[in-house]
Amino acid sequence: MNTIMKVAIPIWEGRVSPVLDTARQLLVVEVEDGQEASRTAVDIPLMHIVQMAGFVRDLGVDTVICGAISRQLETMLATLGIRIIPWLRGEVNEVLSAHVNGNLQDGYFFLPGCGRGRGRRGRRGRWGRGGGFGRGMFF
Repeated sequence: MNTIMKVAIPIWEGRVSPVLDTARQLLVVEVEDGQEASRTAVDIPLMHIVQMAGFVRDLGVDTVICGAISRQLETMLATLGIRIIPWLRGEVNEVLSAHVNGNLQDGYFFLPGCGRGRGRRGRRGRWGRGGGFGRGMFF
């Protein structure tokens, strides 16, 4: 059975861009049956994040792997049916390989201070405003 997924990773100097909202380039990778089939670097034109969500959708992307992301853009992408795997860092090829092999959740690629698993964010008490459930739950 052919399983094809299209993954987009915002890139900056060969690494996952720190913030999706301000990224200027996406690496769009087509993965077929666990193997990379193609990759294309796509320049992101200057645009409002509402337009950016549509831009990503129009690329046919299923999943976005990124560093930080605004709540507004995250919500718009999720509403469009795009899976978001946020709060990651690292060299693009390593992150992509970990994703394809199912190893992104081991903690190595998490941005500092992004406790994952329970949606911990910032320094608002022990679990943040969401009582322990929030953006990290998109994973």
